Amino acid sequence: MNTLQKQNKGLRHRKRKPLTKKGILWICLGSTLGALLLAGIIFGWIWFKTHFDYDHNPITKDPDQLGVVEPPDELKHITNIALFGIDSRNDDYKGLSDSIMIISINTKTGSIKLVSVMRDSLVSVEGHGYQKINAAYSYGGPELAIKTLNQTFRLNIMNYATVDFVGMAEIVDAVGGVEVELTRAEIFQVNSCIDELAQKRGLPRNYVSKAGVQTLSGVQAVAFSRVRYVPTVNGTRDDYGRTERQRLVMNQLFQKALNLPLAQYPTLIKMMLPYVQTSMGYDDIFALAKILKADSVSMQQGRIPIDDSVISSGFHVPYIGSCVYYDLEFAADLLNAFFFDDVTFEDYVAEHGIRMNKWYGGSSGSSSGGSSKPSTNTQKPDSSQSTNETTDGSDPTDTSDSSDTGTTTDKEPSVSTSLPILPGTSTTNSSDATGDETSDTDAGADTDTDTDASDKESSADSDKATSDASDEENDE
Repeated sequence: MNTLQKQNKGLRHRKRKPLTKKGILWICLGSTLGALLLAGIIFGWIWFKTHFDYDHNPITKDPDQLGVVEPPDELKHITNIALFGIDSRNDDYKGLSDSIMIISINTKTGSIKLVSVMRDSLVSVEGHGYQKINAAYSYGGPELAIKTLNQTFRLNIMNYATVDFVGMAEIVDAVGGVEVELTRAEIFQVNSCIDELAQKRGLPRNYVSKAGVQTLSGVQAVAFSRVRYVPTVNGTRDDYGRTERQRLVMNQLFQKALNLPLAQYPTLIKMMLPYVQTSMGYDDIFALAKILKADSVSMQQGRIPIDDSVISSGFHVPYIGSCVYYDLEFAADLLNAFFFDDVTFEDYVAEHGIRMNKWYGGSSGSSSGGSSKPSTNTQKPDSSQSTNETTDGSDPTDTSDSSDTGTTTDKEPSVSTSLPILPGTSTTNSSDATGDETSDTDAGADTDTDTDASDKESSADSDKATSDASDEENDE
């Protein structure tokens, strides 16, 4: 018998020592603590589910049904989420998406990127032909809206969050308001929107009384983000100005969240969730909240289409109305470089230039007026009909010259009163993008009578009066 066998034999025949009172006490204490811990976890989960109730709307997880274009495996740590703002009137989260944004989150670096998509962008919506992109939500809810974004821009969006305008006011109030700078011209428009919100949605008539830098309440911030008939403080006009204001409000909410102690996050989330419908579960929401407290968190912003890439901002499509027409493949390349390769819009353009290929394959594309009938054209964009367009703008229907910045960076968590203007970017805007709103009953159908771009330039005041009268009911 070798030494190891002798040792094992000795261990088998060794008598166990009887448990002492102290050992029994420790075993009982450990078992009790374990049971209490398990009960605490169960109780905590039940409490969490009870106290953090929200409108959870799970959608399909099938990437094919959402039109997902999967990135390489090494980029799977980048999550893209669609954000929609709607005015559902009945708090049922149905209707046109008045605001469309994509938030891209890099879980490794803590980088957050926010890009707004012009709601009047001309795209192909599956099953409904050429439409303004905001009509996708009305036709097929968040799933079709996500699918349209993925198919148009080659993205991997699997989740969404939708906020109704009343809910947005509550969320802004929950963080103590947002700080912005208003011009004197914006005051009248903001207060007019407040009147509309008070009349149609029951929000308080909390008017703005002065210009300059100030903290806006929830209803004031919502009204501010809907203004489009006067330039922003940066000189950006029309629907380009509206998207700039919307990103400014979102950026302010982001900055306020950054400055909150981590212990206040559950309270903030509890206040926000009742006003949001989302496909994300509890784990997803709190995982995103933790990213906000990372040491290296930063935020960049942008808009699609970028400056100087718009073929026409008043491009008329039969039965749809005035649309923003631009090269969708170029826009997709920009977004993919921005989200996945961390290349800013400006750097991408500096290296690759701007493409303005005409892809629209329908009939009678022009910048003149049209009717409000729903589209029956189901033809897809035909790339074979594309023609190269130079960046100096030789298209006679081009009415765009927006100054809304392509991308902006805010690496330091600080409150800013306006979106910064990048070097080399003009602070004026001569575009007269229509940004026409449509009714919920005619998804995507434009009820305005648009005029030729040259007529708009020469008689802007009369055109504004006409478009304002027809837009107010649907837009405000």
